[in-house]
Amino acid sequence: MTKILTLKPFFSERLWGGRKLEKFGFELPTSEKYGEAWVISSLDNGMTYLDNNQGSSISLKQYFLDNRTTIFDNAEEFPLLSKIITANDYLSVQVHPDDAYSLKHNQMLGKPECWYIMDCPDNAKIIYGHNAKTKDELVEMIANKKWKELFCEVPIKKGDFVYVPPGKVHAITPGVTVFELQRSSDITYRFYDFDRADKDGNLRPLHIQECIDVTTVPDSNEQVIRINEGKLIDNEYFTLYLLKSNQTIKLTGIKWAQITLIKGSVVIDNQKLTAGQSALLVDLPENLDFIVDGEALFSYKK
Repeated sequence: MTKILTLKPFFSERLWGGRKLEKFGFELPTSEKYGEAWVISSLDNGMTYLDNNQGSSISLKQYFLDNRTTIFDNAEEFPLLSKIITANDYLSVQVHPDDAYSLKHNQMLGKPECWYIMDCPDNAKIIYGHNAKTKDELVEMIANKKWKELFCEVPIKKGDFVYVPPGKVHAITPGVTVFELQRSSDITYRFYDFDRADKDGNLRPLHIQECIDVTTVPDSNEQVIRINEGKLIDNEYFTLYLLKSNQTIKLTGIKWAQITLIKGSVVIDNQKLTAGQSALLVDLPENLDFIVDGEALFSYKK
């Protein structure tokens, strides 16, 4: 039988946050503005914990270290990070580095990521890409703060899927909620933060030179896509499925996977998960059956 290890999320306060996570089944602590639920995370600054319902818990990082050789093929670190992000305001316009740049400057792997659009206003747009044709043009547009001319706005709808490779300029916009799957890395370079100040009146730091260094120029040609269900992406970094109906997924050679419920419920080997729950799945069969009454995101690293 598949072992299902449910996880307690870490809630991240943000300038652009609110209480919308409660709409998706989360019980938020206190009355602060939370922008993100880190639902499956082994990073020290946003750790999730295995929920054993016995009054004690173990961090996902510790579980990974304890089972590194038997389950995780001697990986250096737990490879994936899953979040649900709810934006009451613009996130900063940002870009992430590739492995080579990040290892040299941050001693951490780069940060590819992808988004499944869980909710958004009518006629919503995200910032996705840029218009500079050369590095010199990029530098000139930044120096003259030609933000509207530089950044591309792309329309989105609920149910869309967006891949954000390293080097891709991007920002989530007001009212948009996404499930984000990414490499387990926390390296972000900010182009622009709308001149916002924190509660102490301080502007958040920007990383202009780093943004210039790592931004892909000319812009890469990824597109916002619509896939009703099934496999959303399958690359060297991660594989992600959208589950909306009963199905079986072939998992030959896959030792572990993870799942997040964003609507309704799913039953795996007679074990039920409901909206707001995430779990690590181990002892996987070659073919895993899902009984789905809602919507779930299922992912793994090959």
